[in-house]
Amino acid sequence: MTPVNLMNYRAERTADGTDWILYGDITDNNNNVLASFGQDGTSLNQWWVQQDNDFQLLYVNQFAFIMAGEIVAGTAE
Repeated sequence: MTPVNLMNYRAERTADGTDWILYGDITDNNNNVLASFGQDGTSLNQWWVQQDNDFQLLYVNQFAFIMAGEIVAGTAE
């Protein structure tokens, strides 16, 4: 896998608080732009639902362990 970096990256929450829009360029180690999140950014929610079930399940399982740790620590909201 090609090493990637984020340049000019920012994440902004939508006004209604239900999504995040990601902005910036994706570069290699020589600062060559490989891709970007686009002029208008990329909606995290819209991107997520386009991913296949196996991909989503990997992240859901990682999230479950993080969430479990927060619940046990008493820091979950």
